[in-house]
Amino acid sequence: MKSLFFLVISSFFVYAASLETKLLDENSTKIYPLYLSALEKVKNEDNATIQLQKSLLARLIELTGKSEKNSITLLVYDNIKNSQDYLQAFYGYVENFTERKSIKNELKQKEEKTTYLKNQIFASDENESAESNKTLPSVVQLQYAFYVKSQEKLQERQNKLKEAKEKNLKVLLQAVEHIAFDTKDIKKNTEEASKKIKDLYLEREGLEIEKEKFGFLGDAKGIERLEKKIKKTSEEIDVIAEAAIRKSLNGFFAALKEKNQNIFSVKEEIKNYMASMTPGKQRSYANMLDAMDKLISERIGTTKVLAEQTKEGFVLLGRDILEKLHYPLFSVNKKQISTLDLFLALFIFLFGLLLASLYRRYIKKIGSKVKNLSLSSQVILSNIGSYFIVIVSFFVMLKTIGLDLSSFTVIAGALSVGIGFGLQNIIANFISGIILFFEKSIKIGDFLQISDTLRGRVSDIRMRSIIIRTNDNIDVIVPNQTFIQEQVINWTLSDDIRRMHIPFGVAYGSDIDNVKTVILEALEKSDIEYIRYDKEKQPQVVMKAMSASSVDFELWVWVHGDNTVKPSGTMDSFLVLLYKTLYAHRIEIPFPQLDVHIRRIIKEKFESTQKEK
Repeated sequence: MKSLFFLVISSFFVYAASLETKLLDENSTKIYPLYLSALEKVKNEDNATIQLQKSLLARLIELTGKSEKNSITLLVYDNIKNSQDYLQAFYGYVENFTERKSIKNELKQKEEKTTYLKNQIFASDENESAESNKTLPSVVQLQYAFYVKSQEKLQERQNKLKEAKEKNLKVLLQAVEHIAFDTKDIKKNTEEASKKIKDLYLEREGLEIEKEKFGFLGDAKGIERLEKKIKKTSEEIDVIAEAAIRKSLNGFFAALKEKNQNIFSVKEEIKNYMASMTPGKQRSYANMLDAMDKLISERIGTTKVLAEQTKEGFVLLGRDILEKLHYPLFSVNKKQISTLDLFLALFIFLFGLLLASLYRRYIKKIGSKVKNLSLSSQVILSNIGSYFIVIVSFFVMLKTIGLDLSSFTVIAGALSVGIGFGLQNIIANFISGIILFFEKSIKIGDFLQISDTLRGRVSDIRMRSIIIRTNDNIDVIVPNQTFIQEQVINWTLSDDIRRMHIPFGVAYGSDIDNVKTVILEALEKSDIEYIRYDKEKQPQVVMKAMSASSVDFELWVWVHGDNTVKPSGTMDSFLVLLYKTLYAHRIEIPFPQLDVHIRRIIKEKFESTQKEK
């Protein structure tokens, strides 16, 4: 016995940087009293350390020797005879959930502490921690043993609670089959409860505002009085919410019994009542939803529960996204502008652009069916309408984000001044476009000549300009104002018929009648396209002048179609014909020439110069 006692004392006071396994093994309950007895006989100046060691050993003896005081509730099927009994049994089942969750959290905390203490024990040789120097390793060993034994006890309790939970769940599912649940007036009662809670919320909000007033005044008594009223109002809300939850649980159990899908909406209703409670009450009801989910999954099926949870998750995600979208980014005219406002404004403007595009397509579609609507009218109508839609969308967008459109009167005033200077050409072109639209003097497809160097076909008509495509396939943008202020030749305004004037000349002495005859005969026999069978538009050869070197003629011939809008090519065809005809009939084609006459005086001067040399 003395040797055992000596061994205990030696092992207790010898410094070691390893775990004391004797404090943790199965025989540890016999070791603890021996350690305590040894400490009682030790005389040491460091009484605080000794007292701490004694206290830890006493706690270890108590922990390992005591039995569980709190019994675990086990439900009995025969004791559940009505809906009230079932409700009480369900509350017992919820308590099981609450305790298991509490033990789970406590186990996690103790695991963190044991990890820390284990590191302290292994690091004690290196003195890495200041805290380790203040506490003897034996104290750390005892603390570590205490937390390990506590974990073992908690885990044992957790296992028993798990077994009880499974048994109680079976009892609840079995009992729900034969219980008649009173669902009468549930909807009416819950609606009344919701209204009362809402009214009390408003009352409490008013009290909070009143309390702030007393805070500004520094009235402590007034604040204390209002805090009591606020607390009383919150307690009333808790009482009403608890009663509503009990009533709604009858509906939940009835839906559980019938395996009705509205059980999820009832659960959501109960969840809302819980949310209206004070934080303390909410914590006491926190595990009820988990217990309800377990009943639903066992009774109705895990798949449906997962589907509902997924749906609920999406709803919560949607709410979270909406909350973030409503978060204000900046303010305009004292109105908070959120991300959602910006997205909505952008959507409205993009929708306006889409509507304008659809409007253009619609005008194009009906334009092909309406005979009296020309292509240029279609283009101008589509442009005006689409611009109007875009402008309206722009102002609606500004209104959506909170801009006061009345403030644009100031901007309009500034614009009116700007129009008088920098914007007058833009406005003039815009007005000119409207005038051209109503006049219909220019339309798409017309062939215009604006100057000697610019002519081409109209390819597009816009509000500010007209696009002219030349025969060289070059697009020229001409402002609308040009067509109003300057002279413009429209070769195809009423039709595409034009008389061309092809000039040519013959030498003096040529037979004029013969010239006319051979030219007209050759033209008639040629394959050149021109108007042949219109009596009023027959080709003519006209003498125009008698110039210095030639007798000048012009061939007048009427053309249409492509020959009208391609004058250079048409002119080429007729000139080639004239040249070949005159050459074939040996009619001289003159060209400019200069005759030089050398007079005698020049000759004499030349001879005199030669003699002097």
